[in-house]
Amino acid sequence: MAQDPEVTASELVAALTETVSPLLRHAGTVFASNQVPFSQASLLTDLYEQSVPQRMSMLAQKFDVAPRTVTTLVDGLERRGLVQRGPDPDDRRAVLVSVTPKGNALMQEIEWGRQALADELVNRLTPGERVQFARLLDKLRQAPRNEKGPQA
Repeated sequence: MAQDPEVTASELVAALTETVSPLLRHAGTVFASNQVPFSQASLLTDLYEQSVPQRMSMLAQKFDVAPRTVTTLVDGLERRGLVQRGPDPDDRRAVLVSVTPKGNALMQEIEWGRQALADELVNRLTPGERVQFARLLDKLRQAPRNEKGPQA
């Protein structure tokens, strides 16, 4: 593919998917070994990355799901000791969800493995190639997205 000046979008996406799939597989393997389903893993990852407690209602909005769905996801994570609920000091009716030390440890395990894999992958690039690659990825990231797929 690298030699062909007529690279299709499908070929580029396939190469990108093949390149990043070990990073995704690593996280999936760690979550699976801890019996954390994908839907719960997404919520835990978001809470970890935000690093501050989040209102259940905001999580429902962010993930575009019913509040009951977030409750079910949080229930599962709470049973595993990965998150905890607490009162919102600004609103007695609201509940905040935060990552527990056990949840942080799990996410750090994923981050360490992901970083090692990323280093192995990116260390193949020169500093100039890294800058160029980052610019290209940023350009792709800013492209409009049609989440419903192509229209007929």
